Amino acid sequence: MRGKLIGAIAFVTAISISIAATGQLWIKNSEPFELGRSAVGSKLNVQATAVELKRFAPFRFADSDFSGEALFVLCAPESRCFTVVAKKRDARWSIVDLVER
Repeated sequence: MRGKLIGAIAFVTAISISIAATGQLWIKNSEPFELGRSAVGSKLNVQATAVELKRFAPFRFADSDFSGEALFVLCAPESRCFTVVAKKRDARWSIVDLVER
C-alpha cells in the first residue's frame, strides 16, 4: 500500500514538472516573450537579453491565428520582477500591461 502511494505521488510530481517545463518552453519561443523582454528591459534600462522568465511562476498562454493571450513573469538581474500581460488581436501581439511584483 505504501509503495503504491509513493508511486502515485512520484507520477503526479513528474507530470506536473513536465507540464511546467513544456509551458515555459512554449512561452520562451513565442513573440510575447520577446516583446515582454524588450518592454521590461526598456522600463529598467537593462539589456533585454538580461531579462529572464521566472521559473515556477504561474503562466497562461493561448494562441490562435488571429487572437490570443499570454500572462507570465519576467525578472531582471536585480531581482525586480514583472507580470507581463500580452494580447493578440487581428494577428498582432502587443503588451497591454506590466505589473511589478
